[in-house]
Amino acid sequence: MDKRKIITIVFFGVFLIVGIFTLPHYGINWDTINHLPRGQAFLHFFLTGNKDYSDLPAFIPYWQNPKSLSINTNIPEHKILNRSFYQSDATTTQWFIEHETGGHPPLSDIFSSIFNRIFFGQLKLINDIDSYRVYGIFLAASLVSLVFWWVSGRFGIFAGLIAALSLSSYPLFFSEAHFNTEKDIPETVFWSFLIFSFWKALTTKMNKWIVLTGLFFGFALGTKFNILFIPFVLIPWTFFYLGFKGLQKNIRLIAKFFLSFLLGFLIFFASWPYLWADPIERIGKVVGYYRNIGITQKQDFNFIILGINSYPLQWITYTTPLIILFLSIFGILVSLRRLRNDQDKLSLLFLIWLLIPIVRVTIPQSTIYGGVRQIMEYIPALCIFAGIGAGFLFGMFKEKGKLVVASFLILLFIFHLGKIVSIHPNENVYFNELINGLLGAKERQFPSWGNNFGAAYRQGVIWINDNAPKQSSVALVRELMPNIPTLWFRPDLDVSNRFRSGFTRRGEYIIGLTYQGTKDYSYFDAYLEKFIKPVYEVKVDDVAILQIWKNSNENLKISADEEVIDNVALTKNELGVTFDVGAIKKISRLEIDYNEKNCSPLNSGLVEISTDGKIYHQQWGFLPGQWRIAALKEQPREGHFIEPFLGQEVKFIRLILLPQDTCLKNILEYKVFNFR
Repeated sequence: MDKRKIITIVFFGVFLIVGIFTLPHYGINWDTINHLPRGQAFLHFFLTGNKDYSDLPAFIPYWQNPKSLSINTNIPEHKILNRSFYQSDATTTQWFIEHETGGHPPLSDIFSSIFNRIFFGQLKLINDIDSYRVYGIFLAASLVSLVFWWVSGRFGIFAGLIAALSLSSYPLFFSEAHFNTEKDIPETVFWSFLIFSFWKALTTKMNKWIVLTGLFFGFALGTKFNILFIPFVLIPWTFFYLGFKGLQKNIRLIAKFFLSFLLGFLIFFASWPYLWADPIERIGKVVGYYRNIGITQKQDFNFIILGINSYPLQWITYTTPLIILFLSIFGILVSLRRLRNDQDKLSLLFLIWLLIPIVRVTIPQSTIYGGVRQIMEYIPALCIFAGIGAGFLFGMFKEKGKLVVASFLILLFIFHLGKIVSIHPNENVYFNELINGLLGAKERQFPSWGNNFGAAYRQGVIWINDNAPKQSSVALVRELMPNIPTLWFRPDLDVSNRFRSGFTRRGEYIIGLTYQGTKDYSYFDAYLEKFIKPVYEVKVDDVAILQIWKNSNENLKISADEEVIDNVALTKNELGVTFDVGAIKKISRLEIDYNEKNCSPLNSGLVEISTDGKIYHQQWGFLPGQWRIAALKEQPREGHFIEPFLGQEVKFIRLILLPQDTCLKNILEYKVFNFR
């Protein structure tokens, strides 16, 4: 076996082993609940023909130790059934066929579920949750190996080493490979393998590579519609490679490619039972979904320069490790210089590959949010250019010089890896020195700084399991409960968002991700930020990305003593009611008792505050609702209404209520409190 094959296998094996054994360090992606139940439902349908789980035994709840990769539970292992936590009777194939409205295709959901069936259901080697994510690690390891093999074969072993090392240590790629395993990582891998297969097919004209091109297109299309931008990579490069005369001479080859892409479309269609009933209309809904998230999302005009959205370019610049950034820029410059002499135009292919994912979200009217995880297809190409740049530097010198260059670059990568290890497992919130790390991104309020999309929750769960007294109650600040698998929580803990108690401070533990925009996202966020000291924090660059609070009096940051304001005036009109407290006060809450006879229930309402009675600002959320303090249940309720404040300076409180004869306007008694 030659050196290239050995190194390729080593890269695959090391990434796979490290990736799998670090799986318990990461939580699940926010979107997991939208993907894994669907993957399991469709897989069950394909394997058995059943559109529900009536042929399976009922799921038995248990506690899975979140620190453990293996099956480590509070019940004997032989009682752990093959049925997954995500095989829910509420989300069957029949349910998805009837209720899906588009969204991302399910093929990688199904593939993830296959890994779960093997490593959890059959082999009992890996716990239920982490077994799904072996799929993402396997794909990522395969891509790292491909990058080494491809680059080393064309630009030399050292270039391949640096390219593969860059990709495997790229913070966003390494982190998301552990938990973003239903969309962006698989799409990046399939996109990359498709380009490789297409290049091999066009340069060798071998049918097996044409078929593989179609297969990878189908896998990518069945995962995410990003692959529909691949023609903007392949068509220009094919034209430059073959030329006009070459295109005419290879009509049969091009026809074979069309057939292979048709095969890919059939894979997409066959893997999604939702489409079968009405393919045209339902594919149209999927297209509409992508159009909505890709074009009509609100743009941040702070990043619009000459009509171009610079946000993704700035994000890539600030989140690419400097050694990879500088080498890739150098590699691009070297490749541009070589283009005329590049017989197979491979460097041009890499350049177009790098540009298309980025350009499509920078052109006018296009948008992207939450960083660049949605266009991760650019990362392998960027890392390939880092390898090309390193290979050129390496080749400029003779033996001793080569040793110096190699040693210097490896030393820089060691420093880079040291930083990645220091922030593990929170690599996807990495910012480089150009912006002074995550701290600098926070100070600049760079959009989506610190957002780890749920990965850090597991660290919080482990802390609560280790530290919370028995029978404690736990809630999330603003997120939905499926963002954390409940089987991770210690069995004596009562976990529900109904425990959010706000100013009543009933002692619940609160878990929350903290990132750009969350401080004032809701009343509860703002209340915790102002009044309660965290009992635990996960920090990167001295910036908290996850906090846990115990909502009790002993953890108050500031005094919360209250008093009733005397002589508050009340006026009513067709819009609702207004309270005048007489002078500007730091308001803590409003309480109303009202008559529920001969009136209509509240349909909708909102609360506004003002210092002058002219300019009003809306409080969080709408009425009726439980958004403010879930523990108090829906407000208003059973003749009583409570509205909490945070000590804002207020003179007027206005309730705008519909319908006009709503019971909440039949006020019997009211009190306004302020902080002393």
